[in-house]
Amino acid sequence: MRAVLPYVDIIKLSDEETKLLTGHGDPQTAGKHLVDNGVSIAAVTLGQSGVLIATKDGCETVPGFSVDAIDTTGAGDAFWGAFLYSIGELDETVGDIKFSKVLEIAKFANAAAALCITKRGAIPAMPQPDDIAKLLNG
Repeated sequence: MRAVLPYVDIIKLSDEETKLLTGHGDPQTAGKHLVDNGVSIAAVTLGQSGVLIATKDGCETVPGFSVDAIDTTGAGDAFWGAFLYSIGELDETVGDIKFSKVLEIAKFANAAAALCITKRGAIPAMPQPDDIAKLLNG
């Protein structure tokens, strides 16, 4: 898995996968390691604690949302889908996205994951962008 890292622009891994992929168990150290080795945006999901975002411009944890969890199936998929959707909506190359914008995207993705776990089943629980906006604005 490490062999492909020089070709990766954006990566999402869980805090449980950091040691396997980077050799570092600490999410912040792992995120910085990924960026130092060519990844433009590293997202290390931290469960209910949110996500650690690392880029060349910084490393910061974006907190999760407090919700009543029913089923965590699909939370990572909801997070990553919302994250990539938001990147795709930009008219910028990945390496040019400002750190503050990446943090906004991470908050949007955290909201998607939070909404997902309030319902049963992965596919039926996937939130729509309007639902995510309501959580962010409400």
